[in-house]
Amino acid sequence: MKNGPIKEYEFIEEEFFDIDKERRTARVKLAFDKPSSIFDVNYSAKMPVFSDDFSNRITYAFRMIPAKYKVELDVTFADAEGYTDEMLRKFFKKNLMLDFKTQISDENRRGRVAFGLIGVGVIMFAAMILMNRLWITDSVIKDIFVYVSDIATTVTFWEAMTILVVERKEKRSARTSLAARFASINFHLPE
Repeated sequence: MKNGPIKEYEFIEEEFFDIDKERRTARVKLAFDKPSSIFDVNYSAKMPVFSDDFSNRITYAFRMIPAKYKVELDVTFADAEGYTDEMLRKFFKKNLMLDFKTQISDENRRGRVAFGLIGVGVIMFAAMILMNRLWITDSVIKDIFVYVSDIATTVTFWEAMTILVVERKEKRSARTSLAARFASINFHLPE
């Protein structure tokens, strides 16, 4: 049975954002002084690179809106600094593509690390079994070696599986969510 506080909690995002239930969209508005404030000034690139702060705001907007809604972003500026809506849309599209490529490259690198850890784990496991078989006498040192090897092997496999299964799934679902739920972006510049 739903009571007052639970029902209020269930629809709390409607208190903050314009949500159109019929179109299944939510409008998130971001305001900045000027377009250069969303760029990372540390890069001297051919095209402006969006700052981590701007990217994080977009990501956070998607996290705040329930998954059943597509997100429409409205970005407003007090000063256009000579930028046009078309230019900003191009920058946005290219930055999204760069971010996706960077994330996939990072995911592939972490995958190679995970497979390396699996290789190390297999070697450690084989060494543990071999030493256990070849070490004929029972001693405290043998028990300590087997115990430490067992823990190290388990942790190595655990870390590899965390990278391959958990982290990869989280990052892919975040990228998929952004791609599937992104409805539009509008840059509002002063006349």
